Amino acid sequence: MPVTDYLKPEGLYRPRGFVHVAVAAGSKVIEIGGQIAVDANDELQHRGNYAGQTELAMRNVVRAVEGAGAQVGDIAKLGIYIVDYRPEIHDDVFSGFGAAVAATGLRVPAMVVLGISALAHEGALIEIDATAYL
Repeated sequence: MPVTDYLKPEGLYRPRGFVHVAVAAGSKVIEIGGQIAVDANDELQHRGNYAGQTELAMRNVVRAVEGAGAQVGDIAKLGIYIVDYRPEIHDDVFSGFGAAVAATGLRVPAMVVLGISALAHEGALIEIDATAYL
């Protein structure tokens, strides 16, 4: 497996729900474009529901990674973009993320989480992109 280690170096704060460093070895880099809560019929699901949209967007990331010939364990980094982020929705977002992690077996990699004003798809609340290594 190309992602060889996930690190939480001493001297850095203890992250909640992610790691600071994902060490990868491999010759193929897979970049997954932003995935939202759109199903195979091109329909946005879970309107107004951060948890539901997060879970489906993350499952779409996993489908994309697997479609590229990689496995969920090859994911080294995620970018999570949250529309109108505020502290009171944190638990909703990460309950959906946790459900996807439990269902897919993802080891939580290095992440960046950003609050943004809008996404390109009307009604989308969450977008997730990823980098994986083979």
